[in-house]
Amino acid sequence: MTKDYLLEVGMEEIPARFLTELSDQLKDKVEQFLADNRLTYDDAVAYSTPRRLAVIVKGIAERQEDVSEKVKGPALRIAQDDTGAWSKAAQGFVRGQKLTVDDIFVEQIKDEDYIFVNKHTEGLSAKEVLANMADVLNAMTFPVSMTWNSFHKSFIRPIHWIVSLLDDEVVPFSFINIEASNTSIGHRFLGGKTEITSPDTYVEKLRDEFVIVDTNERKDIIIKQIEQIASDNNWNVPMTEDLLDEVTALVEWPTAFFGQFEDEYLEIPQIVLITAMRDHQRYFYALDQGTDKLLPYFISVRNGDANHIENVIKGNKKVLKARLEDALFFYHEDMTHDLAFFTEKLESVKEHFKLGTLADKQKRVELIIQKLAETINEPEAGAIASEASKIYKFDLMTQVVNEFDELQGQMGEIYAKKFGLSDEIAHTISQQYMPTSSGGELPETLSGAMLAFADKFDTLLNYFNIGLIPTGSNDPYALRRQAMGMVEISEKYDWNFDMHEFVKVVIKDMDVTEEDLIDSFIDFIKLRIQQFLEKEAIDYDIIQAELNGRHANVYTGVNFARGIQKLKNDSPEEYRNLVESLTRVVNLGVKENSDGLFEETKAQTESEQKLFDMLKSDFSTNREKELDMFVKLSDPIADYFNNNMVNDDNEAIRENRLKTMKFITDKVLKFIDPRELNSKF
Repeated sequence: MTKDYLLEVGMEEIPARFLTELSDQLKDKVEQFLADNRLTYDDAVAYSTPRRLAVIVKGIAERQEDVSEKVKGPALRIAQDDTGAWSKAAQGFVRGQKLTVDDIFVEQIKDEDYIFVNKHTEGLSAKEVLANMADVLNAMTFPVSMTWNSFHKSFIRPIHWIVSLLDDEVVPFSFINIEASNTSIGHRFLGGKTEITSPDTYVEKLRDEFVIVDTNERKDIIIKQIEQIASDNNWNVPMTEDLLDEVTALVEWPTAFFGQFEDEYLEIPQIVLITAMRDHQRYFYALDQGTDKLLPYFISVRNGDANHIENVIKGNKKVLKARLEDALFFYHEDMTHDLAFFTEKLESVKEHFKLGTLADKQKRVELIIQKLAETINEPEAGAIASEASKIYKFDLMTQVVNEFDELQGQMGEIYAKKFGLSDEIAHTISQQYMPTSSGGELPETLSGAMLAFADKFDTLLNYFNIGLIPTGSNDPYALRRQAMGMVEISEKYDWNFDMHEFVKVVIKDMDVTEEDLIDSFIDFIKLRIQQFLEKEAIDYDIIQAELNGRHANVYTGVNFARGIQKLKNDSPEEYRNLVESLTRVVNLGVKENSDGLFEETKAQTESEQKLFDMLKSDFSTNREKELDMFVKLSDPIADYFNNNMVNDDNEAIRENRLKTMKFITDKVLKFIDPRELNSKF
C-alpha cells in the first residue's frame, strides 16, 4: 500500500515576489530528498500562501527500496598474508560493511585480484525516512533571510509552526526549535488553529479557516471577482499576469472591491495615473468600454472577507488620493516651464562622475546616429532620430519623472508633444530605453531603433573607456543588458554592418583611441551574439564557428548560423560534405601569406579548371546565396583534392594552388570558421 505525506511550514508573511519561486523550490527539494532516499511516489503538489509553504506527496511507498550492491575492497595481495589468512585490512573492510570474512569473494580487475562482498541493505520505513525532513528545510536557499531569537539558523521569515503528516500519523522532527505536529493555523484574523487529520483533508480544513492554499484557485477567484465588478459597471479592467500573480501572493482569502477618486486627477497623463495605481498601490484600473479612456475608479483585493469593506475602501482611497495629489502637483509644476528649461538643466547633470554631462551624451549620440544613418543608408529615419537625440534626455529633469522614474522616456513623449515637437520625434524619444530586458519589447519605428541603439552604443563604449567593464556577475550599470539590446535591435532591423568597422568610424570624433579597448568592446558584443544564438537553439559548434569568423556583424552572425543549422537539420549529408571540404581548404589557406589572386590559366586538370570557373562567380552579401555558394563548392573542392596535389613539386603550380586555398579561405572566414564545426554526429 502507498500513503500520502503533507509538509507545511507556517511563518510570517513571505514577500510576494519570492513566493512562487520558494514554493517551487520546496517541492523540488522534497522530490530530490525522496529520490536520494529511494522512496518512490506518484506525484507531488505544491501549495503556498503569504504565510505558508506546503507540499503534498501522493502515493508514497511504505518503505525504501532494498539495496543490494557489490562493494570493492583492497587488493587480494593486501587482503591476505603470506599464509593465506585474512589480514587486518580485509577484516576491517568486512567489519565496516557489517559482514564477515566468510562473505568475501575475489574478482579480477585489470590483471589484479580484489576482494569483494555483496552487501544487502534493507529499506527503512517511510516514517523513518521522513523523520529527516529537516534536511530539506536546511537545504533551502533564499534571496534574503532572517534569524530570530538566539538561533543560528535562518529562513526566509520566522517560522511559527510545521505540519508533518503521513496519512493520519504525525512524522516528528524539529527545525529551528519548532516541533512538527498536525496543527496548522488559518487566516491571521478570520481563522484559528486547526488539526489536519490527513493530507487529503488539508485543502478543505484550511478553507474552513479562511485560507485558500491552492494558488491557482486563489488567482481564479480574484479574476472572477474583478470580472464581475467590471461587468456590473460596464468597465474594461485590464489584468496583467504580473499584477495578478503579485496580488495572489499577497492574500489568503481574497475579496475584490472598487473605489472612486476625484475627476480632477484625470488631468494627469493617463500613464502616470495607471503607474500610480498599478505599480505603486497594486490596484487594477478601469477603462471605458467604448473609448478605452481611463475612468476615476480603482479595483483592489482585500486579504479578508467583505465585512466592513466600506472602511477598507475609504482607507485605500485616502492612500491613493495622497499619491495622486503629489502627481498632480508635479505635473502642474512641470507645465509651468518650457522645453529649454529642462534641456539647459542637462548641462549641469553628470552621466557618471568620470564622464561628461547628459548634454554631452546627447551630442555624442547625435553623432553616432549620423554615422549609423550613413552606414545603413537610412537618411530619413536618421534625420528624425538625430532631431530627437538633441533633447531626448530632457524628461529626466522633470518632477514627474523624479517621482515616477519608471516613466522616463514615456513622459518624454508626452511632454515633447505638449512642447510642440512632431509626433515622430516624440514617439522616437519614448523608445530610447527599449528593450528594457533581454527578449523585451523592441522599438517599433526605425528612428526609435536608431536612437535606442545609439544610446546603448554610447553608454557601452564610454563606460568601457573609463574601465567599467563588467566582471563575473557584477554589472551595476546593466551593460550586458544594453549590449544584448544592441544585438536584438540590429537583428530585428537587419542592419548589415560590421561592428568593429563601425566603432572605428565613430571613435574618430571621440576621445577613444585604445585598440585593446575596441577589441574588448567587440568581444563583449560577440558574447551577446552567442547568448542570442543559444536562445535560438543553435548548436554549440555552429555558434563557436560563427564567433570565430572574421567579422563582428550581427546580421551575418545570426543569419548565417541559422542557415548552417537548417542545413545540418534538413540535409545532414550536405552539411558533412560542406564542413569537411571547407575545413580542408582553410587548414591550408590560413598558412598562406602570399599576396595576389590565383591565375585561372594555370589550371592543370579538369577538376582544377572546374573549381576556378566556380570561383569566378561573385560572392554575394546575401547570406542565403553565400551559404548556397559554399554548399555548391563542396563537391568540386572534394574532387579537386582527389585529383590534385596542392603542394606540387612544381613551384609555380604549388604557389597558384596555395593562392587558391587562400582565396577560398578568406571568403569563408568572413562568415564562419569551419574548423570549429563537428561533422561527426
